[in-house]
Amino acid sequence: MEMIEAAAIRAGNVVRIDGTLSRVVSHEMHGTGKFGKSVHFKLKNLSDGHSLERSLKAEDRVELVEVQNLRLQYLYKEGDNLIFMNNETYEQYPLPAKVIGKQEIFLKVNADVRALSIGDKPLTIDLPKAVELKVLHTAPGVKGQSDTTFKEAELENGLKILVPQFIREGETVRVDTENFSYVDRVTVKSMAEK
Repeated sequence: MEMIEAAAIRAGNVVRIDGTLSRVVSHEMHGTGKFGKSVHFKLKNLSDGHSLERSLKAEDRVELVEVQNLRLQYLYKEGDNLIFMNNETYEQYPLPAKVIGKQEIFLKVNADVRALSIGDKPLTIDLPKAVELKVLHTAPGVKGQSDTTFKEAELENGLKILVPQFIREGETVRVDTENFSYVDRVTVKSMAEK
C-alpha cells in the first residue's frame, strides 16, 4: 500500500478514498501557499461507474493503488454483466455493465480491449479516445450549406450523432468515446497513416 500526497496524484491514477476504488479523471490545484493549497478531483467509482468530485488538502495522504493492464476480448452481454476473456489463459471475467456505463455502446463482439486490473481481476476497461464507425443512415447533404452545419447520422452500433453535411451513408467516421461526438471522417489516406 503506497500513500502519496494528494498534490502528486495525476489523471489516470487509481486511488482508494474512504475505502472506495476510484480512477482519477482530472485534477486541479487551487489556492496559494499562504492559505494552503487544495486539489479538486473528478473521479470515476470503479465499483458502480458513478462520477464523483472530491477536494483534498494538497498535503493529505491518499492510497495509490497499483494496477496492471490486461488485454481482454469482449465476448457478450449476459444479464447485467459484460463477459470478457483473457486470450492467453481463456479465463472469462464478468464486469458489471454499470462500471462501463453509456460507453458500452462502443464495445464490439470479439474486439480486444485494454482492462485495468488488480492482479488478474479486471476493474474496468479502457476504451480508446476515439473509435471508427460506419454511417448506416443519414440524409443527403443540403447544397449551399456550410461545413459547419450538422445533420443527424445513425452509426453501425445504433448511436445517433451529428455530422457535417458532406458525410454520406457508407462512409466511416471517427467518434469521441468520452462525449459521443463526431471527430472527423476516415479517409483511405488517414487509414493508411496508422
